[in-house]
Amino acid sequence: MLTLGLTLVLGLILFYMGFYLFTHRTKTLFGVFSPKDDPALKKAMTLWAYILTILGVLTIIAAFLGILAFQITMLILDAILVFIMSILMPTYLRMP
Repeated sequence: MLTLGLTLVLGLILFYMGFYLFTHRTKTLFGVFSPKDDPALKKAMTLWAYILTILGVLTIIAAFLGILAFQITMLILDAILVFIMSILMPTYLRMP
């Protein structure tokens, strides 16, 4: 039961992150990311928004199906792809 809850929370967090990136493609993020000025950043945000949204949905599905191998696979994919995103996104920082 705890596995279901934690996997569900992870899926919801990933879904929210994807939704947030998708809806903020035209806004300055935290004062350091400006997709309005950088079209490459806007494309990257769109790509990561789709990736995170799909990962979130698949993780939620894995939580409800209860297949342990599917859950483990999704948890590993989630960790790897969020790590890659956190490494790549600082390349778009603009310093004042």
